[in-house]
Amino acid sequence: MFCMNCGARNDASARFCAKCGKPLDDFEPTAAAPDASGGADLDDDDDATVLSRVPHTQPEQPGTAAERNGAGETDAPMPQPAVATAQTAVAQQPTATAQPATAQEKLTKKQIILTIAAVVAIALIATGGMFLTHRAGLWGAKTIPDVSAIKPADGKKLTANIVAQQLNDQGITTEVKKVYSGKDVGTFAGLDGVKTGDRISAGQTVTVNESMGPGVPQGTVGKTATDIVATLKTMDVPVRYKQVVVNDTTKTKPGTVIATYPNDGAPVVDTKTGISVGVATKGDGIGYDIIGTDKNQAKSTLESKGYSVTLQPKFSSKQYVGKIAGSNPAPGTPLESGDSVTLYYGIDASQTTTVFTKTMDGQKVMANPGDFMTGTYCKSDNTTCITLDMEKLNSGSEYSYLFNAADNDGQSRMLTASRSYQSYGMPPSDSSNAGLLINGKTGTFELFPLSSVMGDLYCGSEPMGDSPGVSCVNGTKVTGSTSPSSGLVRRMDAFYLYFPVGADVNAVESSGYFDADALAKARKQKAVDTSRPFIVVRDKSLYDKSETEISNASQSDPNPFMPADPNAGKTAKTVKMKPAPSDGTVYYLSEGGDTIDWDSLTDADVKGAGDSTGSTSDSSGADAASKKIFAELAGSEYTFAASGDGSLYSLMTLKSDGTFSGTTYAADLSDSKYSVATAPRKELKFSGRFSSAAKGSGGTYTLQCDAGALKTVDGTHAIQAGFDPCGKFTAYPAGTSYDTFGTGVQSVLLNRGESESGPKDWIIVNQGIADDSIPGTYERTKK
Repeated sequence: MFCMNCGARNDASARFCAKCGKPLDDFEPTAAAPDASGGADLDDDDDATVLSRVPHTQPEQPGTAAERNGAGETDAPMPQPAVATAQTAVAQQPTATAQPATAQEKLTKKQIILTIAAVVAIALIATGGMFLTHRAGLWGAKTIPDVSAIKPADGKKLTANIVAQQLNDQGITTEVKKVYSGKDVGTFAGLDGVKTGDRISAGQTVTVNESMGPGVPQGTVGKTATDIVATLKTMDVPVRYKQVVVNDTTKTKPGTVIATYPNDGAPVVDTKTGISVGVATKGDGIGYDIIGTDKNQAKSTLESKGYSVTLQPKFSSKQYVGKIAGSNPAPGTPLESGDSVTLYYGIDASQTTTVFTKTMDGQKVMANPGDFMTGTYCKSDNTTCITLDMEKLNSGSEYSYLFNAADNDGQSRMLTASRSYQSYGMPPSDSSNAGLLINGKTGTFELFPLSSVMGDLYCGSEPMGDSPGVSCVNGTKVTGSTSPSSGLVRRMDAFYLYFPVGADVNAVESSGYFDADALAKARKQKAVDTSRPFIVVRDKSLYDKSETEISNASQSDPNPFMPADPNAGKTAKTVKMKPAPSDGTVYYLSEGGDTIDWDSLTDADVKGAGDSTGSTSDSSGADAASKKIFAELAGSEYTFAASGDGSLYSLMTLKSDGTFSGTTYAADLSDSKYSVATAPRKELKFSGRFSSAAKGSGGTYTLQCDAGALKTVDGTHAIQAGFDPCGKFTAYPAGTSYDTFGTGVQSVLLNRGESESGPKDWIIVNQGIADDSIPGTYERTKK
């Protein structure tokens, strides 16, 4: 017999295993039963042999196997018992006596084969089912469905969230990512990295793109221009590629995108202007790569090339403090030897008092806010911006003053940082500036229009201004009236709080300057980025009351909408500032592409750009014939007098590449004390380009104005400047007969004293305006 514990062969009479010592009397091999056909028994080696097992009833004997078998005894070779491929369990017997095997306890070869066949069949069926359900996406890998077939509810747009939910319903995990595209904000803008029909693994996350509208994708700067053409075309806005000069091509390879407007990663604000792309080009001039270089080294390098260079300070981000942060002409502009250049180097809050202090006639005075803070300032999401710029009050003015470009409406809107009515007041440290931040040590300062210094007084809708003897009666300004005042109000005006890099933000916040609730709200938001200059703009919508009615007698009382003057002798409750600074409330100085004068640059030839500029010519600019004509017509000054009394005229520069820029000077006659000759002028900038030029009859040229490139303040300004519509223009040579022109042009020539001689030089006339009106009529007065 064989031991069922270790398999060793033992004598039939043995009660215990000679190898392992286990009792043997409870274990008996069952006789081999004949198969169902009555054939011979299977021998011991047959795979169908099955051993019946009966539980032990005797306790195991003490001692180790060696002790039971005898020390040093050598084990006999152990024969292998037959192993059954299928075992039949036998019910436990009531006694320890082994029972003969029944027919059910034996499996024939045929039965085993049938059993295996059944198991295989079941496995095949299961596998087939698994395959079909796997392909159906019920488990395992998934198939991306045709998302274009998803139909939103009537009147609704297909949004990224709708697509994501549909995919979720099919067991696909998703995430929504916001991207720039030419589609409407919030709508579905495609899947990222997968397409309809693709198989994805179980658990893989699919990215669903949500459109943020058009913009410049993050990482555009630094790529080769040809690599971004296809992406920018999908933004569905005009895209223009411009040559931006670089001086060191070992660091910046020609053809590389060196700057964009809007800046890299920013949204398009004006879909008419679209996107400008600066393409690095080797050339002479102020290389864009001058930005961030040492100020003294930059000055020396440009001077060695024959340029006249001046260094001036300018508030900048931390990375540019002590280095070049900008220039005039703008970085990337080609120059000719002998041209003058102003280089702006970065400064921080430690220089606030210095730049606001000027010496005149040996005395220190308060300097006006200057170009040390000009530029465009935008919210962190780039959706809202303000521009601070220097403008002259009129064409004959010697000085320029700081304005919010959107609020340039005469002298009362010029920005100041002191309470002085004059151009120059007492220096920042003087007691006359007490109560203002410029008088402190935080490095910050306020900016406000001159009208606020004058009290922010309004009679109805008109500012009272400095008008002795004028009172307000029923909301109307009246001279010499003895009637009680009514309708006189003090109105909250524009107000800006400027923080250069390094300003003590905490000190200003701790001083009680800001409204307590506004400050608490800001502190729960993302902190402001103090590595960049920023402006806090007062938001009138956050106040319950933004004006208060007063009497004539109280005009001299402190203005509650301005920081209180502790020397005024009267107590006033100053309205606290709202909002308080946080990353989402402030306006940051925008650098990079905002420093480039895009309109003055030559178009870049970028393969594949095609008509992405949205203009009538391709992206390479005007053809050779057009450029030859533009070179002939180019002039540093073209003059257009839209009115016969001098109240409205424009000056324009036309370059040899067909681009133009200019200023419209409009007399501000809102105050009756001014005549046309003495009234201050509003300065309205415009720019654009002629995309093509062709020869006409009688020595004339026909010019095509690019409507997509035209930039004016508004529609009214476009009319005033003579560029509405921006279409076909004709250039007439000097001496063209007076009778050639319509009555509108004739009136312009008559005012110029050229009715008999005709124009003295080239004259460019807008052909899109009726003859009896005065069209844009620009005569070259300087080459």
